Amino acid sequence: MPTRDELFSAAERLHAHLVRRHYSAGLLRGPDAGVRFNLRLWRFVKSALDFIPWQDNHVFMQTQGYWILATWMLHEMTGEPRYRGVARESTEAVLRLQQPEGYWIYPLPERKHLIATVEGDWGAIALLATYARESLEDFRACAVCWYDFLVAKIGFQAHTQGEAVNYFQRPRGKVPNNSVEVLWLCLRLWKATGAKRFLEHVGPLLDFLQAVRLPSGELPYIVESPYEVRREHYLCYQYNAFQFLKLAWSQKLNPDVRIAALMLGLARFLEKGVSANGASAADCFHTLPEVDYYTAVLAAALYEAEQLGLIGTPGLSEKCFGRVLERQRPDGSFGYSTGDYGFLRDGRSYPRPQAMTLFHLLYPMCGDGFEKKVES
Repeated sequence: MPTRDELFSAAERLHAHLVRRHYSAGLLRGPDAGVRFNLRLWRFVKSALDFIPWQDNHVFMQTQGYWILATWMLHEMTGEPRYRGVARESTEAVLRLQQPEGYWIYPLPERKHLIATVEGDWGAIALLATYARESLEDFRACAVCWYDFLVAKIGFQAHTQGEAVNYFQRPRGKVPNNSVEVLWLCLRLWKATGAKRFLEHVGPLLDFLQAVRLPSGELPYIVESPYEVRREHYLCYQYNAFQFLKLAWSQKLNPDVRIAALMLGLARFLEKGVSANGASAADCFHTLPEVDYYTAVLAAALYEAEQLGLIGTPGLSEKCFGRVLERQRPDGSFGYSTGDYGFLRDGRSYPRPQAMTLFHLLYPMCGDGFEKKVES
C-alpha cells in the first residue's frame, strides 16, 4: 500500500486543485463527461480545445456528496478550520438548491426534464454527513424530505422477488446500482433518526439484489422491465466497486446474511478487474480506456474486501492505489481518460470524478466518512 503520507498528500493536492479551479460559494462547478453524444465524441473536441471557455459548468449533488464527505475527512485528519468551513458552506449550498418538494434539479440539459434518484440520494447523503458532525435539524429534516419524495414520486418496481427503485420519476429498466444506493441511504436515515419507517424498503431491495446477481458475483447493469430491455454489462468493475462499498457500509449499519453473500460474490468478481499496470479494466471485455476514477474506486473496494478477508489475491488494492498516484498531475488534478478508441484522450478537469477520487484516496484512513475514524 502506498504510505498514509503519500495518500494524504495526494488528497490534499487534489482538494487544493478543486478549490482553485472549481469551487465557488459552496459549490463545485465544472464540465462533465456527460451522456450520449457528449460522452461518445464531443468531449474529446472540447478537451483538445480546452482553451476555449466552454459554457458547461454543471453542479451535481453526487459531486457535492463526495466532496463534503472528503472535506470532513480532511478536517478530522488535520484539525484545520478551513476544511470545516468548506464542508459547512458546501452543505448549506446543497440545502439552498433543494426544491420545495424535496428533490434536486438534474444539471445536464439532456435530462433537465427528469428527476434522478442518484442526485437526490447524494443530496441527502451530503446533508446527513454534516448532520453527523453538527446536529442541525434542518440538515436531517431536508434529507428526510428527499426520502419522502423518493417513496411518493420516484417509487419502486416490483420484481419476482423484492423490488427495485426507479432510476427517474419516469420508470425505465430496473438498475441494481440505484437500489444498492437507496438501501444505504435508508439505513443512514434510520441511524440518524431512529425511525423504523426507513427500514420499510430495505428487505425488498435486498431480495431484488439477491435475485438478480449473476453466477460470477457481478450485479447486472439493467434488469429487464416493461420499460427497457436487459443489459447485463456496463463498466462492470467501476459500477460493481461502487456497489461493493455501499453494501459494506450497509452491512456495518445493519448486518444481514443477504448483504454478506452479495459482498462475497462481488469481491471475487472485482479481483478480475485489475489490469497488469494496476489500472481498472474499462469493462468486462476491454482494458481501455483507462479512467482514473474507476481505478480509485476499485482500489478502495479491494482495500475494504482485503480488510474483511473476502479475497485471496494479496496486494491488489496496493497496486491500484499506486497506479492512481502515478496518474496525478503536477497541479494535483486528474484527467478523465486515456486510450479512448485506442488513441484519444480526455484531459479536462471534471469535478465529479475528481471528487470521487478524492474520497477514495482517503478511504484507507477514514472509512466511509461518517464514522469520524482516522487510522494511522
